[in-house]
Amino acid sequence: MLLINSLLILTLFLASVFDATTHKIPNKLSLSLMATGFGWNFFSIEGLGLTASGAGLAVGLLLMLPGYVFGSMGAGDTKLMAAIGSVVGPSQVLDVVFYGYLLMFVMAVIFITVQGDLFKLLRRYLALLYGLFSGVWAYQKPDRSEAAGRRMPLAPAIALATCYVIYPSFFTLDFNLLDMRLPTEYVEAIKSYICDPLRGR
Repeated sequence: MLLINSLLILTLFLASVFDATTHKIPNKLSLSLMATGFGWNFFSIEGLGLTASGAGLAVGLLLMLPGYVFGSMGAGDTKLMAAIGSVVGPSQVLDVVFYGYLLMFVMAVIFITVQGDLFKLLRRYLALLYGLFSGVWAYQKPDRSEAAGRRMPLAPAIALATCYVIYPSFFTLDFNLLDMRLPTEYVEAIKSYICDPLRGR
């Protein structure tokens, strides 16, 4: 699994670079990842099988479609997630989509806040919420002058989510401060260093 996971992470890194610099994810990148996923899962003894690979592709595609339909993400992001599903299968791609959406939301809020358009966004969604309760559709699509209306690269969020799902231990800091005890001789030396001058006073 190390080989396919390494290829997956390398491909996602390249996709993130393309998305951040050109705001596009090349189709060749996503298609080559899909082909690699199907090939690995069919030919490798560690593979999940063609059925699981196809199911992963379908799950990744279907779960990203709402974001594409409503304009919050591009076709490249959707195809990239489908390609990830073809590699990791339906179970893991569910986790990737969940953490991916979470990271996208956090990144979007930070981006909009930095641009100074957070209150405009809140007003828009409050109007939408009011409209839902009053039976009137009141959502206004943000224009290009607002941060919410501009394209934000989402491939880095997808890449981070995938890395977290595949290698969760890399993101876990397991430090137990209660187990960090100094040797007895060090403790006694510190006590004597602090207390002896006080006793001499």
